[in-house]
Amino acid sequence: MKKFVKGLLATAAVVAGLAACSPAGQQSSSGGSSESAKEKVFYLSGNLTGTGDRVPYVWQDGDGLVPYMLFRTLLMADSKYESTTPDLAKEWKKSDDGKTYEFTLKDDVKWSDGQALTAADVEFSVKLALKASVINGIFPAAFLKVEGAKDFKEDKADKISGITVEGNKVTFKLTAPVGNFEQIMAQFYILPKHKLESENPLELNNSKFWNSPVTSGMYKVKEVSAGNFIEYDRNENYEKAKPKFDKVVYNYISDPVLALQDGKSYFFTTNKPQEISQLDTVSSLTKKPIDILFYRYFIVNLAGIDGKGNSALANPKVREAILYAINREELSKSIFPEISEVNNTGVPTALDAYLKTANKYEYNPEKAKQLLKEANYDASKPLVLTYYYKDQASQDFMQAVSYQLDQVGIKNEVTQITSDATTGLFKTRKYDLGYKGLSSFGYESWYGEYASTNTNFNNITNGDTSFDELTKKLTEASDVKERNAILADLQKLEQEKLLKLNLFTFKNFLYLNTEKVSIPDDVQFGNPFYKFDYKFETWDAK
Repeated sequence: MKKFVKGLLATAAVVAGLAACSPAGQQSSSGGSSESAKEKVFYLSGNLTGTGDRVPYVWQDGDGLVPYMLFRTLLMADSKYESTTPDLAKEWKKSDDGKTYEFTLKDDVKWSDGQALTAADVEFSVKLALKASVINGIFPAAFLKVEGAKDFKEDKADKISGITVEGNKVTFKLTAPVGNFEQIMAQFYILPKHKLESENPLELNNSKFWNSPVTSGMYKVKEVSAGNFIEYDRNENYEKAKPKFDKVVYNYISDPVLALQDGKSYFFTTNKPQEISQLDTVSSLTKKPIDILFYRYFIVNLAGIDGKGNSALANPKVREAILYAINREELSKSIFPEISEVNNTGVPTALDAYLKTANKYEYNPEKAKQLLKEANYDASKPLVLTYYYKDQASQDFMQAVSYQLDQVGIKNEVTQITSDATTGLFKTRKYDLGYKGLSSFGYESWYGEYASTNTNFNNITNGDTSFDELTKKLTEASDVKERNAILADLQKLEQEKLLKLNLFTFKNFLYLNTEKVSIPDDVQFGNPFYKFDYKFETWDAK
């Protein structure tokens, strides 16, 4: 996550590249435009992933404006994730015991190809999610509480007994309450059965569907220029209020600062110090702080690089030594100023639920050396540290950690994941310690990573089940005192097991080009890593 001085030639080359890659009709840097004066275009930008010929895979990368514009959920969350309103569902009921939910879908909802969107699509999507190999862990964690879901996931049944479809109604019967089930359904994008029912769930994230998907949101895919841009037009089958912008153009541009300066992007969120310091100087942008629960931490690959459980970090004392060897306070101040705070558990230190007796792992290289000695650590083999972030601050951080570990006798090498993060961290797994970020959808997200039901983490924890009972209790609890007691036990357990090594929590900032876009005062922004109601239909061009 961040130093910045670009030479004149480098800047000119990037700007020239922007013009070359832009779709027809996009504004030039001089302010000219070949677009009709009446056409309203909203610009976004982002880094190129893969060949740049597909929309985001929304069950893993469902954050930001694009998924919100293209796909829909049963319910819509507010910006604080405290309440929900109808989206695809026109109404819903919850039983008194919190174990049955009935959703009634709207009658006039269609996919962008004109096909009706029905309760059958909802049932299909949940079944597909349970079999998917790449998916945000909050979804299977919730859906496995549906009666019969476990048997279906394990191929012991052809259907999920706890899901019934009757006309435009879909009913979920749970084995136990899920405290945030409604909020989960406000994050879970419904996908089209008629386009995906023949797909292999294990390869859903790689499906050709994402190259030109059928959508249900306010926009649909019009044009894909691989590696350059994707253009979205209004979806004529969208039954809610139409957006004021005629189209949205998403440009693949590696430098968000130049994209925002050049008018190739109007909206951007970041927690990278270098980008923040640069964007603060752009007069056309308005900066808004966003309160989120965002973690940076190391995950431990206990499966080992060979995938056979031969991990150099198998002994918890080695993992504890690593925490003592890293000067987190100093790195927070020097590399991540303004945005980071050191954390020791999944609960930030300033909150009431934080375990006051938690070990702070204050920098102590001598203690680290002693723990390594007690663990009979084999220093002859270098520890492999990996990360997927591409910003300068993350690179600086990894090099600093590498140096500090070397100082206590842990030889190491630093690698960077070139595939997508999920594949690199949880499938190929060619590392011992992985630097990761998580925008948490409540504490259930953070502690849910420890659960043996987590599709991704189960690949690196050797099927550890020690957190399962407590995470189950947390998902079912709604009383504050009860939840805090459970969180205390979870914090004790995570410090005992050290399956994840806590580093920092990060703040986040939003930048909006208010010279080009007007937004009503009642629009409130939430965690950009999860879906909430942006009320984009009320945004307008200036």
